[in-house]
Amino acid sequence: MQKATSKFDLKNKIASLAKDEGLLFLGVADLNTRIDAARYRQWLNESRHASMTWMTNHLELREHPEMLLTGAKTALVFGFSYYLGDRWNRHEDGSKPLIAQYARLKDYHSFLRKKVDAVQKELSKLCASEVEWRITVDSAPVLERALAFKAGAGFIGKNTCFIHPQEGSFLLLAELFTTWSIADDSASQKVSGHLDRTPDGGCGTCKRCQVHCPTGALDEDYRIDARKCISYWTIEHRGLIPLEYWPWVGHYLFGCDICQLVCPYNRNIKTAAAARRMIRLPVAPDLVAMANMDQSFYEKEFGGTPLTRAKRSGLRRNAIIAAVVKNDKRIYEIFGQLKEDSDPVIRGTIEQVTQYQRLKIS
Repeated sequence: MQKATSKFDLKNKIASLAKDEGLLFLGVADLNTRIDAARYRQWLNESRHASMTWMTNHLELREHPEMLLTGAKTALVFGFSYYLGDRWNRHEDGSKPLIAQYARLKDYHSFLRKKVDAVQKELSKLCASEVEWRITVDSAPVLERALAFKAGAGFIGKNTCFIHPQEGSFLLLAELFTTWSIADDSASQKVSGHLDRTPDGGCGTCKRCQVHCPTGALDEDYRIDARKCISYWTIEHRGLIPLEYWPWVGHYLFGCDICQLVCPYNRNIKTAAAARRMIRLPVAPDLVAMANMDQSFYEKEFGGTPLTRAKRSGLRRNAIIAAVVKNDKRIYEIFGQLKEDSDPVIRGTIEQVTQYQRLKIS
């Protein structure tokens, strides 16, 4: 380092740099995630990851994140609040289905990386030139929530989200791995007087996320079952969506925020000004236009947003289901051409409509 800097001053400096970029500095994490990796392997062994076979790749890196950067000693962990002010009312039937709040923003991988990179460039001025860095923003096989917990600023809740006691859980995470030796004792301290230092400390007897999850994906404390999760079916799944989940696609066209919106830790958080500046989709698109969109429409409306994760086929499928659930009669005007669509998922979804309507009547 170019000059002596106390541990306290350094943490304050990092926090200040992060704040300048609209980030929350969560702390310094050591890279020992062996216990967390064992939990992750058990979760995979129980097939709770559904069809997301990519989650079984690079298990060694998930267990040994230090392999991502030769000589890495620690990771600085940052959060970006993306709360846009949504509230959840189970009995409120909105005219349009919702899109998960993070997905209404520009693709976070790009802008969040730039923010962390700006912090890193300033930190480089404080240390020796041979110090190396690597930024990860949901872009490497890293157990991000485990590192955020180890950074000492929060805990992992029963909804499996990382929760900051004051800032809530609507946080996108980013890590800055470094070969710089940054001593930190925050991970050995309590986050606050009422939280214990276990990954799942802080929820106590609260089960609001479990009670309000409409599909039972959170029936077991601190473990999510993707096979029952609305986010999985509307984002990651590439085939037909089982009829039992159709009503909830009418509530959430892409992703789902329910388990976070009902969490007491999110009750009093403020809308994130920095996130509002990153909004790419202020409102949900027209369902019928979306169901019938071509590649040009897809790229124009959804390019550069997280919705591309579902691909054009998945978004069209979701739109058809949501239009049927919302009883948007315009969808039936294009049924003929959708039945002849070149995409088998679209044709199959149209075939499911009659079954769904019969179930509703019965």
